[in-house]
Amino acid sequence: MEPRPVEPGDVLELSLVSSPAAGDGVAYVVSKPDGKGERLESSIWLWSRGAPRPLTSGPGDACPAWGPRGLLAFTRRQGRGEAAIAVLAPGLGEPRVVARSRFGFRSLRWGGRRIFALSRAPLGGGEWRDYEDRDALVVERLPVWFNGEGFIFDRRVGVVAVDPDAQSLEWVVHGPFDVAAYTVSGDGGLLAYAVATNELRPYLHEVRVRDLRSGEEWVLATGLTVAELEFSPNPRRLAIKARDPTRRGFAGHFSVYTIPTGGGELECLSCDLGLNTLNTANSDSRGPSCTPSLQWAPTGLYTLVSDAGRVHLYRLEPKGPEPIIAPECGVVDEFSVSGTGEIYYTVMTPTQPKELYRRTPSGAERLTRHTEAWRAGRILAEPRHYRIKAGDGAELDFWVLPPARPTQGGGAPWVLYIHGGPKTMYGCGFMLEFHALSGAGLAVVYGNPRGSDGYSEEFADIRGRYGERDYEDLMEIAGAAPRFEPSLDPERAGVAGGSYGGFMTAWIITRTTRFKAAAPQRLCSNWISMHGTSDIGWYFTEDQIAPRPPWEDPEAYWQRSPLSGAARIETPTLIIHSLEDYRCHVEQAIQLFIALKRRGVPARLALFPGENHDLSRTGTPRRKRARIALIRDWMLKWLSSGKTRSPSG
Repeated sequence: MEPRPVEPGDVLELSLVSSPAAGDGVAYVVSKPDGKGERLESSIWLWSRGAPRPLTSGPGDACPAWGPRGLLAFTRRQGRGEAAIAVLAPGLGEPRVVARSRFGFRSLRWGGRRIFALSRAPLGGGEWRDYEDRDALVVERLPVWFNGEGFIFDRRVGVVAVDPDAQSLEWVVHGPFDVAAYTVSGDGGLLAYAVATNELRPYLHEVRVRDLRSGEEWVLATGLTVAELEFSPNPRRLAIKARDPTRRGFAGHFSVYTIPTGGGELECLSCDLGLNTLNTANSDSRGPSCTPSLQWAPTGLYTLVSDAGRVHLYRLEPKGPEPIIAPECGVVDEFSVSGTGEIYYTVMTPTQPKELYRRTPSGAERLTRHTEAWRAGRILAEPRHYRIKAGDGAELDFWVLPPARPTQGGGAPWVLYIHGGPKTMYGCGFMLEFHALSGAGLAVVYGNPRGSDGYSEEFADIRGRYGERDYEDLMEIAGAAPRFEPSLDPERAGVAGGSYGGFMTAWIITRTTRFKAAAPQRLCSNWISMHGTSDIGWYFTEDQIAPRPPWEDPEAYWQRSPLSGAARIETPTLIIHSLEDYRCHVEQAIQLFIALKRRGVPARLALFPGENHDLSRTGTPRRKRARIALIRDWMLKWLSSGKTRSPSG
């Protein structure tokens, strides 16, 4: 059968490879939508002795972690509203459930013979009652809710330890605060965790170490925003992946530091890179994962690094950072280092969904081919990379994905797509949505304006300047794309994006009519109400938009709000939003929609029940399909002739 272009429904057929864990072979997760597209089903696989094979039947198994005696721990979805930790000895029987929780488990690690994890639990103990079963929700602490979890004001994240033999669960850390990250030494004697105790500044963490045998606890570092922690194999030192929020706020990079476990001075091992040690590459095709991006093996300390649209694996040494796996255009998405130094890792490229690879001293090899049949049946156009100089001299990267089949009878319509964050990046990640637009005859132009990750902190820092240099960068990319790609019709361009990209899409159409259609998604249209409704609003907006709250400086927030320019919008606009989006609340979409309708601008509002801010990434498969189809059809409708309608038309 001849390959065909990608369609929105292909999201229902793509297998996702994720979460490698090196041990006796490498365990990993394979996920695929169920037959109805209602959920993503996942199971644990094992690559060993030259071949992959399934270890569990699913349908909700994830986060494998190897322990002593060849035991493999993993999380398991136990029906509706319950999660579990299970253990399995490959080849020796069925999985055995050893702990249960209605709030789920994440970040599984072994310490000695116990399994550690992060989970939530109600404050004050006692039997939990669902919110809908209560007469009233009495809130005294922030945050009220959190995206993807709902109301969380009276249940906090702590650390649990599970004894798989006794099937007992102990809360090691739990209180009126949230644990942001933790790690445990290999022998289970030391626990390190980062905790936020200031509810108004939850990004300020204190790193604590506890001797689990004696109960003694001490503080190692304060005032950092911590992403990950990792003990050295001895364990005499602790690695801390963190950002100093006093430098550039949320625009700052995460760096990797080490410090003696008993206390001492922080030593930065990645600062000379000048790059972020988080994986911030955008992709809409990732499966569930608990694999840490900071690992300390006998062969060294390893971390992922974001670099101009690519993600590479580095080993950090006192003599300097060393790139270990650095594809020319690819994203090393996860990795796991074995005790003997073999590295198992997943890689994606713009035309290849993630697969599992292995690197040894003799070279690298691909281990799995779960997506081979999917790729073979579809036409996947290859994006072309360009670099231009912005008006102020800075270099900007962008890519053009052409239509899957050559355009007949003139130039191709195209969409300028803007990523979220803003501190994430486009580039070498696999984007099924882009290929579905390409399959429909639309080219996609995407790049990294100021505010993006993968470059210097100065490049990423647009605090207090949203809609200024970043807007100019995007307009320069949009202007350059048809010059570099003559097949693009400069008169038939649309603009789209989500989150920060949704804000910027709405901002752009208040400033220009050059785009004939727009699709802002999960957007912020009003920074004043964003401050008071978002799960992170009260501190994110004061870092990114204005240093004072909106009741003290409303004009600063309003001037940066797309809603303030709604009277200038003429572009036909499709607004997409999820009803359970607690990052950018649904009122952000409704405010803009009402403004457009009142002005007579062609507008449509698509609301997705049961979905949150991450619809495009982790949403229900059938709703992911519906979302892509809505964007495709809207762009085809308004870009087909290059004509639009004025507000009075």
